[in-house]
Amino acid sequence: MKYTSFLSRFAVIGVICGAGLLSACGDKEPTTNTGAKQNANPDNAKTLKVAVNSGMSPFAYIDGKGNPIGFDVELVQQIAKKNGYEVKFNILPWQEMFKSVEQGTSDLAISSISYTPEREGKYLLSNPYVYLPAGILSLDGKADIDSVADLKSLKLGVQKETVFENFARDNGIDQVVAQDKVFLSFQDLANGKVDAIISDKQIVQHIANAHPEYKTKLLEHGDANDKGSYAVAVAPKGKTQVIEMFNQGLADMKASGEFQALEQKWFENTGGESAQTAKKSS
Repeated sequence: MKYTSFLSRFAVIGVICGAGLLSACGDKEPTTNTGAKQNANPDNAKTLKVAVNSGMSPFAYIDGKGNPIGFDVELVQQIAKKNGYEVKFNILPWQEMFKSVEQGTSDLAISSISYTPEREGKYLLSNPYVYLPAGILSLDGKADIDSVADLKSLKLGVQKETVFENFARDNGIDQVVAQDKVFLSFQDLANGKVDAIISDKQIVQHIANAHPEYKTKLLEHGDANDKGSYAVAVAPKGKTQVIEMFNQGLADMKASGEFQALEQKWFENTGGESAQTAKKSS
């Protein structure tokens, strides 16, 4: 486990609103299914329909023009482009992403989706593409958290219908406050409604970096040898060509260094371009 502390050295993307609430800038979510604005496609262009969630920064979120941006967004765009596809994004709530795959309205879903045996049984899964340990975020000096066991006596914020609800149950954590988005859980943390929140490390790190007015601590929890600590893309059963295209594109990008460049842009420089883009949408 790795214990880190975030200080005020990254760009702010959100603002403080009345009574200490934060605005979820860059995490907008349309109430209806929409595609990203793109140039008009030729009639003979191939289209890849991709479901994404808008509240999973830095993997997938929304810019000031209503278009999805982030690591996962750019990853699938680059792979699709190399194979002659235009991408049409379906911006959906978390569980609706999976339903769209099941119903065939999306060819692929990608938004920091963790591997689970249940998902492997229901969908076609891509090769794991990025290490995705859990991140337990707390306010510095407010809670003494050095291990998962320390959460048992505390209130923990999680995102609804994600693997972290199962994580809480499996680790005997009874006081759980579930929200529709990770950022709403961060609001609860900032306002003292929960003692800690848990999500993918990159997500909570991105939020913490974007709000340096809150001094936070991050406890990393993961196992690099466990498939459950990695992100995958999800496709409908039978869409083997889509998964094969993604896997081959992923391998090619890793070999060329393009994948590593995306990691640096969206994960190592989380106070840079991605945060500035989200700031403009506030």
